[in-house]
Amino acid sequence: MHIISLLVDPVLAGYVVYEVARFLPQYRQLKQAIAKGDARARMRVYQSAIVFEWVSAVLALLALGFEWNKLNPKSLGLDGSRLMRLASRSGEFDRSALTGIFFGIALGTIGIVIARLRLNRQGSTPAPDAPPRWWRKLVPDFSALIPTTMQERFLWVVVAISAGVCEEIVFRGWLLSTLHDPLRLHGTALVVVAAVIFGLAHAYQGVTGVVVTTLAGALFCGLYVATGSLLAPSLLHVLIDVRFAVLPAPRCANPRTIYA
Repeated sequence: MHIISLLVDPVLAGYVVYEVARFLPQYRQLKQAIAKGDARARMRVYQSAIVFEWVSAVLALLALGFEWNKLNPKSLGLDGSRLMRLASRSGEFDRSALTGIFFGIALGTIGIVIARLRLNRQGSTPAPDAPPRWWRKLVPDFSALIPTTMQERFLWVVVAISAGVCEEIVFRGWLLSTLHDPLRLHGTALVVVAAVIFGLAHAYQGVTGVVVTTLAGALFCGLYVATGSLLAPSLLHVLIDVRFAVLPAPRCANPRTIYA
C-alpha cells in the first residue's frame, strides 16, 4: 500500500495543478458566456467542480492508503508551534472561539443579503460599458460563480458541501501529511506552505482572492489541529461557501458590467 501511495501522490498533485491552471481561462470563458446570456454556463462549471472535488478527495484518501489515523493532526507535531498556539489555549480548543466564528459568518451573510436587497430596490445599476470602480479590484473575483436561479442555488449547495468536505481532505489531510512526511516540513513553515498552496489553488480569484484564501487555509489548519479532526474546518468551509446560495441575484440591465 505504501508503494501505491507514493505513486498516487504525484498523480494527485499533477491533477490539482492541471485543474487549477485549466480553470483560469475557463473562468474568463464563464464570464463571457454569462454576458452573452448562456443560461447553462454556471451549471456546467458547477458540475465540473463537483467531479473535480470528489476525484481529488478519493485520490487523496488513496494516497494516504485509507489509513484514517493519518487524518489525525497529532502526527504533524504542530501542537507546540507558535502559530498553532494562536488557535488553541494550553492545547485545548476554545469552543467559544469557533462559536464566535460561525456567529460572525452568519451575521455577515445577513448584512450582505440586506445590502444586496437595498441596492436592488434602489435600482443601483452601473452605466453600460462603465469602467469597474476602484474598490472592485480589491475584492476577490468570484462573482461569476454566485448562483442566481433556483436550480443554480440547489446545485451550488452541492458544490459547497463537496468543496468543504473534499478540499479539507486534500489540503488539510493529505497535503499537510505529505509536506510533513516525506518532505519534512514542520512547525510554522508547514502551516504557511500548506496555506499558500491552498491560496494559489484559488488563483482565478485574483491576487486578493489568493491572499484571503491563504488566510482561510491557515484558519482551517488551526481548527484542524486544535480540534484534532477535519469536522470543524469542514463545517466552517461548507458554511462559508454555502452562504452564497442565499444571496439575492443582482439587478442589472447590462450583465457585462457585473463581470468586468
